[in-house]
Amino acid sequence: MPNRVYNVLFLCTGNSARSILAEAILSVEGKGRFQAFSAGSQPKGAVNPFALKVLDVLGYPSEGFRSKSWDEFALPDAPEMDFIFTVCDDAAGEVCPIWPGHPMTAHWGIEDPAAVEGTEIEKERAFSLAARYMKNRIMAFLNLQHASVDRLWLTTKLQAIGRREGLEAEEINPVDVDFEAALLAAALPTDDLTQSTGKFFRFSDRQGHPVGYGGIELYGKDALLRSIAVLPTAQRHGHGAAITRLLLRYADIRGAEAGYLLTTDAVPFFSKLGFKSVERSAVPADILGTPQACDLCPASASILTRSVSL
Repeated sequence: MPNRVYNVLFLCTGNSARSILAEAILSVEGKGRFQAFSAGSQPKGAVNPFALKVLDVLGYPSEGFRSKSWDEFALPDAPEMDFIFTVCDDAAGEVCPIWPGHPMTAHWGIEDPAAVEGTEIEKERAFSLAARYMKNRIMAFLNLQHASVDRLWLTTKLQAIGRREGLEAEEINPVDVDFEAALLAAALPTDDLTQSTGKFFRFSDRQGHPVGYGGIELYGKDALLRSIAVLPTAQRHGHGAAITRLLLRYADIRGAEAGYLLTTDAVPFFSKLGFKSVERSAVPADILGTPQACDLCPASASILTRSVSL
């Protein structure tokens, strides 16, 4: 439903600072696509004045907000939520009400600006920083393709937004020029990309900078991880391992049980991630029948496998 407006609820303990900032920012940045709400597990009953001051300085609405209990949104006549984000660690660990409609959830923990002690300027600076962090996550959320992305994969990406070391995944066309260039630079095969039935992704850091690529082909309970390439400028930061884990997680939520990959020189790297070498005679026929295994990788290439469950 392209004209649908999604309901988003931001939760924290007091509903006086971070969740208020998030509600105000999404109300403006997502207008027409999202309706924002906020609540707390133990509401303070009043909105922190520094939150309102920072919102006003940044050009967001600063009136009409109130600190309220999350119980309001579990009532029968409450709006049904599509997304629920916890923005403080305390709220993430509490027992939530039963939300109608089974909304997608994720944790976007941000340090509490209200806990900062010091001068008025130092307190305001803490709220400004929290608002900037919140806006970065909201903008990343708004860039997701909600109507076209598989629900489970979307959930995984939402969780990644809140991880300090998380990467964002964007599905790309296999004929993407930058993707092909990255594979060629890494001496990885490209000849079968247009015929592949797999999914290919560009992975970016929290600032939106591309760090690498990866793909996956699914064959029933088996998955072939392929085209994993980290850009030269992003190497030695753990991105290769993170990309591999995200591809395994994608295979897991799509019903696969075992992951396979072929490599000529990266056995030690993938071994650290739990992959083990396997004889070709023990590899499923669908994996052996792929262009990568049949034609593109040399016969001397190692085949590695591991469970997709992390």
